Amino acid sequence: MKSLARIAVVLLALAAPAQAREVTDMAGHTVQVSDKITKVFSASYPLTVLMYVVAPDLLSAVNVPLTDKQKTFFAPRLADLPAAGGTPGQNRAANPEEIMALHPDVIIAWTDPLGGHPPAEKSWAQTGLPVIYLNVSKIEDYPAALDFLGDLLDRRARTDALKAYVVAALERVKKAVASVPAENRIKLLYAESPDGLATECDSSFHMEAFRLAGGGSIYHCAQATHMGMEKISLEEIIARQPALIVALDPKFKEVAQSPEWRNVKAAAEGRVHTVPKTPLNWLDRPPSFMRVLGAQWLANIFYPQALPIDIKAETKTFYKLFLGVELTDEDVARLFN
Repeated sequence: MKSLARIAVVLLALAAPAQAREVTDMAGHTVQVSDKITKVFSASYPLTVLMYVVAPDLLSAVNVPLTDKQKTFFAPRLADLPAAGGTPGQNRAANPEEIMALHPDVIIAWTDPLGGHPPAEKSWAQTGLPVIYLNVSKIEDYPAALDFLGDLLDRRARTDALKAYVVAALERVKKAVASVPAENRIKLLYAESPDGLATECDSSFHMEAFRLAGGGSIYHCAQATHMGMEKISLEEIIARQPALIVALDPKFKEVAQSPEWRNVKAAAEGRVHTVPKTPLNWLDRPPSFMRVLGAQWLANIFYPQALPIDIKAETKTFYKLFLGVELTDEDVARLFN
């Protein structure tokens, strides 16, 4: 009888579902997840694009369809996934029933960079699926986030390689900026609209890559909304005289040469740099892993003597590691143009 009992216990164990494990996410929540995660729904675009380079085979959907340009830089399967939306305010709001129909093992969501959690938290709860919060609001958050994803998804070899690059890049930039006296740090205009009259508060999370690279916004205010893009007048810009201008929209370069901007010395002298945006914006919108390269690009522009790197060669290295793409000199030229 004892032998039969032991056999019954073994058979029950074999028939039981895979064991769950307990994890503590980056918001401090304790969550039960499957031992082996085979499918993920990422509710937030900054995390979804991180999944593009960590484990694209595990994604059950994208938030928004890939553009034609992006398709050449990311795993081919991503172009065939449904676009299910995500956190309201970042994407089309995802439908809980639509998420459930995808049968993911887990939902990953972004902690709100202005504090707390997104308003969609109740929607995720309706699915009955475990929800894991990750924090990638700052570039410095990426090493910990990569460690967490590597363990969660059993992709530690991949995340260790990405983390090693991030850590080395951050150390390089911080060391360069630290060598520049505070009084010599660059004050700039981040021109986000075609007319150059939308910018960011100096403390905005949209300015995070600029601050890391040792640059500060000429516009001092407190960010009130996720959108940012504060209105600034040309008169205010003239009064503050930025040392250089970083433009989000390439059309601004033409505007900067117009008579209206002749009293802004940086514009008149052509000190205007346009943000590379392929396959993702290097600095923001979305705030992604591309900021690691973007911060190096900015620091090299701001302080070329303190950080005398070959940014074109660095771009090739970054794209090969993160995106698996071998760039030619012509490819790099197109990125910067």
